Amino acid sequence: MRQKRFTSLLLGVLASTALGAWAQPAADGELKSVDPQAIKALIASNKGKVVFLNFFATYCVPCHTEFPDIMKLQTKYKGSLQVVEVSMNDRTDAAEKAEMLKYVEEQKPPFPVYIASSTDDEFYKQMDPRWAQSEALPMTMIFDRDGKEAHFYQKALTLADMEHDVAPLLASHE
Repeated sequence: MRQKRFTSLLLGVLASTALGAWAQPAADGELKSVDPQAIKALIASNKGKVVFLNFFATYCVPCHTEFPDIMKLQTKYKGSLQVVEVSMNDRTDAAEKAEMLKYVEEQKPPFPVYIASSTDDEFYKQMDPRWAQSEALPMTMIFDRDGKEAHFYQKALTLADMEHDVAPLLASHE
């Protein structure tokens, strides 16, 4: 039994280390590209924390409205919450990519920001079939400490909305 636990722990540490290689924005100012499988692996690697997964874009006005509140949320609950932001700007469009990099540089978010590997229909379908129907931004999925989806939104949230959903999930394991 002890050997099994040790092996499980070792595999978890190795997975976290491997995920860490892609889980942080690159030092050269580029945003790491993620596909739906990588995003799901990132959620799984944060087991034990509530994960606030948000998809946004620089061309999305409501996204700009909620971004500062998401930063406040991460700062307030930094020990037990992990915000993950994924830009839906087209990474193959130089102007959109530059705009996103500038936005991230200006905002200096206290969480990782990635860029979607694709903006095609398949990406939306693989993330969530509900999202694929509209592809609306912003889109937020909140996962409990076990990595199970607890909330899904296709609208901008206020800090009060976010805390209303996150606080009970954080309290559930205290």
